[in-house]
Amino acid sequence: MQGILNAVSEVFWYAWWLWVPLLLFPLFESTWLFWRQQVFKHELEFVHMEIRIPREVTKSPRAMEQVLMTVHNLRNAPADPEEKWWDGEVTRWYALEIVSFGGEIHLYVRAWRKQKEIIQAAFFANYPDVEIVETDDYIDRLPASVGEMYKSGYDLWGSEFILEREPAYPIRSYMDFESPDEEKQFDPMSTFLEVLGKVKREEMLCIQYLIRPASMKWRDKYQPLVEALRTRHQKIGGAGGAKPTIGMEFPHILPTFPVKQSGGDEDALRVIGRAIMTRTPGETDVLKAVEENLSLPPFETLIRFVYLSPKELYFDTLPRRGLRGAFNQYAAADLNWFERNERISTRVKIWDFPFFFPHARLDCRKSRVLADYRAREIPPETSVGKIIRSKFLHWEHSRMFLLSVRSLATLFHPPTYQVLTAPHIKRVESRKTGAPAGLAIYGGEEEMEKFK
Repeated sequence: MQGILNAVSEVFWYAWWLWVPLLLFPLFESTWLFWRQQVFKHELEFVHMEIRIPREVTKSPRAMEQVLMTVHNLRNAPADPEEKWWDGEVTRWYALEIVSFGGEIHLYVRAWRKQKEIIQAAFFANYPDVEIVETDDYIDRLPASVGEMYKSGYDLWGSEFILEREPAYPIRSYMDFESPDEEKQFDPMSTFLEVLGKVKREEMLCIQYLIRPASMKWRDKYQPLVEALRTRHQKIGGAGGAKPTIGMEFPHILPTFPVKQSGGDEDALRVIGRAIMTRTPGETDVLKAVEENLSLPPFETLIRFVYLSPKELYFDTLPRRGLRGAFNQYAAADLNWFERNERISTRVKIWDFPFFFPHARLDCRKSRVLADYRAREIPPETSVGKIIRSKFLHWEHSRMFLLSVRSLATLFHPPTYQVLTAPHIKRVESRKTGAPAGLAIYGGEEEMEKFK
């Protein structure tokens, strides 16, 4: 036995030139790709735009869904090995942000500068009265680091939201809040504005949606789930003492065949052997919602938020429970809902794993949340990248998930006329119109005078 072990060790020793590169190649591959992708990201130039709301927005969030459809059509992806491994191309991402400075609320969009006109055109086409203008980046109003924050006498609470179930299950959309009765119409943005409007004068509360267009092939990924929902059934009769259905005592004349229900589809009931198999109305609704959700273009999404406040005013219940309550309005027990990513949350106790240095771990989490929010960067795609971006006592735990354009439009859209925003959002008082008819394209001062 000892001789065999010695022979094997000798083979490994003399063949090191073969197996060592094989073991190190995945590490090299991941490191190389991370480096090239970081170069690509840092060469991108972004533009920051503010959405200025008119006195009245009559369009429903369906208009925002159309805007996001346009954004999704701008999706890029590496098309060949050179673009992936040398250019390091990644799908460009966007930021949708709702920010409250002392109760004054602003809506922002961040995009690749070369796509500025396309994004503006998408908004103008669907929201003719909305203005979307380039502005300075408000991120400079946030402290550059936790050390600077503490010196200014401020403290921070921050976290991320994630989906609790698989992305194929949608959240409640804006269509679930609509009603034929105008008095019962409700815009879910009003709940957010109520929370953001409670921010005191020297405080800031910021919500950030980082979105990246994803492949339409997500339906293929979740096709097994759809098939499982389609075949989910319930036995009626012949079980648990239930009264059997008429005719079930003659199984030899009951082959498997579809039975059409009044007001239902042909798949709702099937006679199989001694039992009738059916889906409940709730299961049918879930299947319909999942299939409709998967038919829409998806975005990889990351939801972050930070709350900054002077220590004497600091009240973390506002973001910790107030925002959670605002996101809970989209919850559906049989579909999907949001939960905080507790591995990101700036709340650490001695009984939390790994059970030591709670104060140091808390500062590390605050530093990570603040830095990630300011940078607006998406998590690395490679394992080496995640290790490099991790910090002492706090690893990379950010999670992106898929949301359809409808779900995303429900979360972020210009508030409709049902929302009382006068105390919180500055409205555009005048409406922009086109140039007067007959305006001279060419000409001197004399021709221009008559149009003044």
